[in-house]
Amino acid sequence: MTITQNDDGSLLYTNSEPFLLTSGQQLPQWQLCFETFGELSPHKDNVVLVHHALSVGSHATSTPRNDKKGWWQDMIGPGKAIDTDQYHVICINNLGSCFGSSSPVEVNHQTGHRWAGDFPEISINDMVTSQKRLLEYLGIECLYAIIGNSMGAMLSLTWAIEYPDSLKRLMLTCSSYKAYPANIANRHIQQQSIRIDPNFKQGNYQPGDDLNGFRLARKLGLFTYRNATEWNRRFNSFGNGDMRDDEINRYMDHNADAFCRKFDANTYLLLTTAMDSYNVTQNYPSMAAAFGRISAKITVISVESDILFTPQQQQELYEGLKLGEVVCEYINHQSQYGHDAFLVEVEAFGEYVREVLAG
Repeated sequence: MTITQNDDGSLLYTNSEPFLLTSGQQLPQWQLCFETFGELSPHKDNVVLVHHALSVGSHATSTPRNDKKGWWQDMIGPGKAIDTDQYHVICINNLGSCFGSSSPVEVNHQTGHRWAGDFPEISINDMVTSQKRLLEYLGIECLYAIIGNSMGAMLSLTWAIEYPDSLKRLMLTCSSYKAYPANIANRHIQQQSIRIDPNFKQGNYQPGDDLNGFRLARKLGLFTYRNATEWNRRFNSFGNGDMRDDEINRYMDHNADAFCRKFDANTYLLLTTAMDSYNVTQNYPSMAAAFGRISAKITVISVESDILFTPQQQQELYEGLKLGEVVCEYINHQSQYGHDAFLVEVEAFGEYVREVLAG
């Protein structure tokens, strides 16, 4: 096991021991790309682990080695809600994701070729297990807090159940305790649009190949990150002579083109399939038994206008936590921005974060 530094300042943890996956398959060797922000305290007791969403990676905020803005740039840093003058923040690119960790875009060292469509099926539990092994290698036994958003919160909740003595505080935003039917259907449509594209070639396409099915999948995903009210507000010609109602199509096209240049179709299938099989209670006799393992204090946040992870899903998670007698709080945030509110409304969500970290 080794840790090396990449040119952009991110760190690469490499483990040469086989990783047995939930599916029964294994990775002969594997790696995780991660970044840290802020100094680690002498007792290693100031660590905040941030779990990222589906389409981003470990670069949560800019650093001296990499001045590109991160996906939570205004939330993490000196004096910000997650104050790097106080906390040592770790963000790990999830196992299976295409931003430096073991994934379909990386080389299978047994064949010398990219994994592509042959990358083994993984689960949310596998992602959590891999990250726990990394933290053990770093000598970090207990986390001050974990903060997870969207898919990232799936990892966060799984962590709290599987490793209950390793964290004190947990914030879960716009997520769930299992895969819900509407989300499974949404992802299934996206997955099918990728697979039926002739250029997909059962996952054996070449980097740079034109994948229209992948673009379509991204557009559907993007649409659900906001909601009809928000889209109509932004692109409505009513009272705005400079706007055309079909401008939204150009916006969708541009966003999908940009996303598909930086992301990978096989990775998208791999990660969304992992989300489909997610259910933190499935290995326990009851919901109360699963949630009863948790020792951390938890804040659950929903967004009223979220059409992707609807408030129902967070409300049912909250009810499950109470069944397990977990110390928990539920907040239903009012916003027009839908699922993306935690990225857009930094001031409001920054206050939630500060309260969690202070609690």
